[in-house]
Amino acid sequence: MAAAPDSSRRLMSWVSSAFILIAACISVYLLLSVWAQPASHTRFDWFSIASMPQITAGILLDINAALMLVVVNVISFLVHVYSTAYMKDDAGYKKYFAFLGLFTFSMLGIVLADNLLIIFVFWELVGLSSYLLISHWYQKDSASKAAKKAFIVNRVGDAGFLIGLAILWVQFNTLDIEALKVLMSQSTLAGGEWTTTLGYVLNADWLTVAGIGLFLGAMGKSAQFPLQVWLPDAMEGPTPVSALIHAATMVAAGVFLMARVFVLLDIDALTFVATIGAITAFMGAIAALTQHDIKKVLAYSTISQLGYMLMGIGVGAYDAALFHLFTHAFFKACLFLAAGSVIYALHEFEHDTGIKFDAQDMRNMGGLRKKLPFTFMAYGVSALALIGIPFFSGFLSKDALLSGAYAWADVMSGGGFSIYYLIPDLGFLTVILTALYMFRQLLLVFFGEFRIAAQHPGHSLTEVKEVPLVMKAVLTVLGIMSLGLIWSINPLDHSHSWFLGALKAPTILTPGFDIDWQPRLIELTLANHIKVTVISMTMIVIGALTGWFLYKPGSAYTKGYFQRKNTVNKLQALSYNNWHLDEAYKLIIEKPVLWIANGLSAFEKRVIDKAIDGFAVINVIIAHLIGWIDRMVVDGFVNFSVFFAGRIGVMTKSLQGGRVQSYILIAVFGIVIMIFWIIW
Repeated sequence: MAAAPDSSRRLMSWVSSAFILIAACISVYLLLSVWAQPASHTRFDWFSIASMPQITAGILLDINAALMLVVVNVISFLVHVYSTAYMKDDAGYKKYFAFLGLFTFSMLGIVLADNLLIIFVFWELVGLSSYLLISHWYQKDSASKAAKKAFIVNRVGDAGFLIGLAILWVQFNTLDIEALKVLMSQSTLAGGEWTTTLGYVLNADWLTVAGIGLFLGAMGKSAQFPLQVWLPDAMEGPTPVSALIHAATMVAAGVFLMARVFVLLDIDALTFVATIGAITAFMGAIAALTQHDIKKVLAYSTISQLGYMLMGIGVGAYDAALFHLFTHAFFKACLFLAAGSVIYALHEFEHDTGIKFDAQDMRNMGGLRKKLPFTFMAYGVSALALIGIPFFSGFLSKDALLSGAYAWADVMSGGGFSIYYLIPDLGFLTVILTALYMFRQLLLVFFGEFRIAAQHPGHSLTEVKEVPLVMKAVLTVLGIMSLGLIWSINPLDHSHSWFLGALKAPTILTPGFDIDWQPRLIELTLANHIKVTVISMTMIVIGALTGWFLYKPGSAYTKGYFQRKNTVNKLQALSYNNWHLDEAYKLIIEKPVLWIANGLSAFEKRVIDKAIDGFAVINVIIAHLIGWIDRMVVDGFVNFSVFFAGRIGVMTKSLQGGRVQSYILIAVFGIVIMIFWIIW
């Protein structure tokens, strides 16, 4: 259903965009004001329960938060502007922009909150916002199901988040991040236990569990294994929503949370984070290899890149992880909005020609660079940044991440061969896969013949039109932000990045943590830079050449791509079905839960309900029996007593005639009877 645009709709969208622009300008001002300055922290007492300590709330503005504010507001503004053209004929135009504003507000709350409880409140509000945006086209069954799936899967992760909060509260009686840091830093070892200056005894094992619990929340929000199943389905929402929520900000909230609590994580929790991140990076890249939907390729790519970021947090490459979060925000938003431009152009082609087809299916594309040269350029620049080609932003951040992972493996293994090297190895394998699936997408979408027109004689690529100017302007800004020179004066060396220079990894404060661990990581990261770069570039070349050989125009694969509706073999099926995780959940969780639920339902109907019905029947019988006793015995006795008393009264009332003679005669007669009774 479409609605013609009117002045009030357009005014509302531009007013909301203007507010976001003002917020972006304020964010830039705040960034400049806190640059190289100590964190600004303001708090106040919020509430207390009984005799428990006060719950505080406040704002914590440091360099990380200020940078994240800029990212959220700038990308939100660009998505707002882009949406004014992309969603211009949508019936839910006003509702869409209202939910965009709610989402942006929720993300800003996460970024600025100084308290883990406040973060959790906004965390849940982000979940609600994403539900509303994913289900924007709720008339589609797939959209409503995708929204529910995203909401439920995130609640699973949030259960871990709550457990982590509960443990930290029990250990410290506060959830204020700065207060937690102080209490951690002031702990001392006495009698085999770590004790804070306030007398709190710290349990190292519980601190590990708390860190993993907080990470479970991040696993849900950032779609990490095994909770990544919701993100690909979330592409059912409008494409600008995909760019805002699932590429730039919402899914990055998990990474930002782990950066906030980085100093509270011990070595075991960090190793767990690194392992899950590396596994997810590899799994997401594998799943992206065989997708047909242009947005789902990017969705699985996002899962993979988020795995990189959390792997970076886990290996202690705190600054590199945040660096990749920010660079990824821009080039992935550019990729999604460029994909949106392709979809927009094909929808227009569908409308003009009357041909019915799926405008998101790459099997219907091909050769689009000739009619969408601007979109192709934006797509190409951001794709090269994602792959990690030199002179693009992704090269700098990914190189920093892999260097940190390799250094972590060296430190953890003591320089010898160890299982710890599987983490960077998975990272390097993901580099090959990233180059492969992105070259595949570029070749299938923009090169070769226009496959949908080839299937319908009388139509050609000339009928496809480039997107409106406002969409081009947004792509231009995001494309520029994907260039390496924006992030470093030397686009071939991440160590010269002004951004990394501002992001100094904080010292981990967990009791008993090896104080030499982080300095050794920094030293080895710098030493490994050249080696890691060479390995990474070799991986990219291998992936790119493989992609060109398989998917180049005229290859056997691309010739039959339009007709290929299903995967060819089990390996392709494994990739296409995202490692069969949905099927695994159905088998391991859904079916047992339904079996138990159906069993309990049957038990309730056949046993509990029948027992209750039988009990009711017995009660009815007893009630009837009691009623009969009441009527026949109790009421009968009472009625007989009344009748007997009445008869006696009738018999004796004649004695009360009012004649004195009768009374005297009766008295004499009574006396005579008494005399005879006594004598007898």
